[in-house]
Amino acid sequence: MSTLPLRFLRSEGVRLAAPAAAFEVLGYLCVVGVGALCFLFGWLTPNAAAVLTVLLLSSLIVLAWKRFDQGRHPCFLFLCMLMLFQCGRLVGYCLGDVANPFRIELMNATPFDVTRDEAGLVLLSIALSAICIYAPCRWNFQPVAPPSSAPVRRYLPYLYILFFCSLPFQLAKNYLYLRYAQRHGGYLTFFIDYSGLAASVPWLIRLISLVALPVFVAIFVFETRKKWLWTAAILYLATATLYLLTGSRMDTFGLILALWYVARVKSTKRASALVLALLAAGMIFLATVIQSARFGSADDAARSVNIVRSVAEQGISLDITEVAIKYRPLFQPYVGSYLLHDLQGKFVSSDVSNYVRGWSFGFDVSAFLNPGLFRFGFGTGGAYLADTYLMGGLYGVAALSLIIGVGLRLLYTYSASSLGLFVVAAVLPDVLMMPRGGLLVWTSALLKTAIVVFPLIVGWWIFDFLIPCRRPLASEARP
Repeated sequence: MSTLPLRFLRSEGVRLAAPAAAFEVLGYLCVVGVGALCFLFGWLTPNAAAVLTVLLLSSLIVLAWKRFDQGRHPCFLFLCMLMLFQCGRLVGYCLGDVANPFRIELMNATPFDVTRDEAGLVLLSIALSAICIYAPCRWNFQPVAPPSSAPVRRYLPYLYILFFCSLPFQLAKNYLYLRYAQRHGGYLTFFIDYSGLAASVPWLIRLISLVALPVFVAIFVFETRKKWLWTAAILYLATATLYLLTGSRMDTFGLILALWYVARVKSTKRASALVLALLAAGMIFLATVIQSARFGSADDAARSVNIVRSVAEQGISLDITEVAIKYRPLFQPYVGSYLLHDLQGKFVSSDVSNYVRGWSFGFDVSAFLNPGLFRFGFGTGGAYLADTYLMGGLYGVAALSLIIGVGLRLLYTYSASSLGLFVVAAVLPDVLMMPRGGLLVWTSALLKTAIVVFPLIVGWWIFDFLIPCRRPLASEARP
């Protein structure tokens, strides 16, 4: 007899999912439509519309938490990242920390404002994108049961051997990166002299260290023994601490969010909103300390952290969306090249020394806003909202957001098996960073993972031939 919780079993109540989802989506679209009309008739100011957008997205996040089994879906995390990176300044305005949420201050000694219509387009793009992402995930939502570990349990001895062999190389690579960065300009070294940074690490160390991340993710997905799982997690994150000290944080934080999702999918227990809130606050605090310590003292940065201000600072990606909307004719001719660069993102790292206009949207925006600072390595990332608006305006935002929603739904569906969950965990960090990154960087991450994993599969066949591992019985296929 199955021991799965009742919420993972089909019931008559599922028939009501489609009508309920339709009412939810139509209700949000009506709110956006009424708000847009009020804005057009002048009854709603841009700042009031910003408050309405924050309330709408906040309620959508709460609804996603409730409808998706306490956030047990990539859509919930994606909406949270959208709120942080695109609405952080709006949240700061609502809480009194930001005077003008639409003023473009990024890399500007003399900040400038967008027009009223442009501010309206920015808010409409955010709200429309959030609803279009939520809709496919919510439609006919079916909770998936935690994946069985029985079919993949036999891989664990091989994975642990790879993990403990590759971890010292990962540690050495991060240490050498940190040492080179400290001697050559700190965090800006990634953007001024990345080729020198990479060359400071012997090629063998860089090659073997590539194994550590996918092997660790596989262990985290396949392992059910908590002591072994936590040991692997602590050891890997300890090596990642050295990478955080260089000032680079998005990769590690994205991984932590992906691991939280994996833990939720593997668990049948209800999640605590308080634990998630504390995790989010801790990550925001740490991110702000790291950002402040790039050019100052970490101790002084830690003492001066203000959570509200930190959220507003993380929302600087709103400026990227504003620039894309305000100066769309300037950047639109290069949108194909921007997407191609996303596909190469995990394989080709660039810095200001080899900058070519039209290659990277983030670099183009940085060079446009402040060419002087850009030459010294200062810059910014991208935003999927900017990419989608450049491609097709509001229609592009809506259409591509629907596709993103379908993609998040597929990620959740594939999480029903251990191997599928491993693939999801490998690409999820880059998917979650799309509000602050490129539209297609996740495809580059997927391809890189496939290239690294292929020789590991060949190694497994050799390992299994030399040391046969017990295969699960048919009765163990599903606990």
